[in-house]
Amino acid sequence: MKPSHISIFLLTLLLLAACAPVPATEADAPQASPIAATEISVLTWNRSGGIAGFCDEVTVYASGFAKVVNCKGEIETAVFLTETQREQLDGWVKTLKPIEYTQSDPATADAMTISLFFAGSGAQQADEQTIGLISQFASELAAQAVFNLQAPPETAEAEQALRDYLTALHAGDFILGAKLFGGDTELLQTWNPDITNDLPALLERACAQNGLVCMTPRTVTYRGPDADGAYQFLVEFNNPDGTLFRQGPCCGETEGPSFTSFLFRVVKTESGYAVLDLPPYVP
Repeated sequence: MKPSHISIFLLTLLLLAACAPVPATEADAPQASPIAATEISVLTWNRSGGIAGFCDEVTVYASGFAKVVNCKGEIETAVFLTETQREQLDGWVKTLKPIEYTQSDPATADAMTISLFFAGSGAQQADEQTIGLISQFASELAAQAVFNLQAPPETAEAEQALRDYLTALHAGDFILGAKLFGGDTELLQTWNPDITNDLPALLERACAQNGLVCMTPRTVTYRGPDADGAYQFLVEFNNPDGTLFRQGPCCGETEGPSFTSFLFRVVKTESGYAVLDLPPYVP
């Protein structure tokens, strides 16, 4: 062939190669659903109607996550249960008989209907109060999905500030902890009247002697804004041995509720983000 013919031939090959199908890569492959075929659902909850026009379905799986579907917009969201939520769910599964329940308001234009199916394996018949708690549990998961979808972009920065604050207190970096704390210091000052105008020293005394349990965060879950616009987070903590921290009954009481999840608020300031709340207290 003449050189010009060779050039045309090579150009044709290049154009054909460019138009050829590109082999699929791992990134291009269809992504598997987070719900495996073997997943077992233990709770299905539906809410429809009402003044707000609810149309929600929550399915909770034994493996520890929930699928939340808003049928008005066909929006599906996966919500992973915290350990506190998993313990509560497992407790119901072990103690309660299966539940099939439906509640409807009187027939009006804005009547609301709630139905749930619960796959309990225990021997105890659920009463109305327990069914209400299970329904509230599912409702909170639906709300959590909404918070996740509607969270403003800066929520991640607020969460990181909270994690840095709690980690600093645990590590003994009270200068950083003081920098990230923007809450009321009256309680710290009441505990330590001998310390004035020294927030790092107040935080150090509070963690070392006054009863604040300054641990590493286990989970941090966004819970939406409060009435003043602060970012709200629920935090679980690790004990030194890695187990879930529990705050037992207060002040010498031998009976009473224990808590494993704690609310923290974070606000945006001119210099960044500040945490308004102190770690859990154990007398």
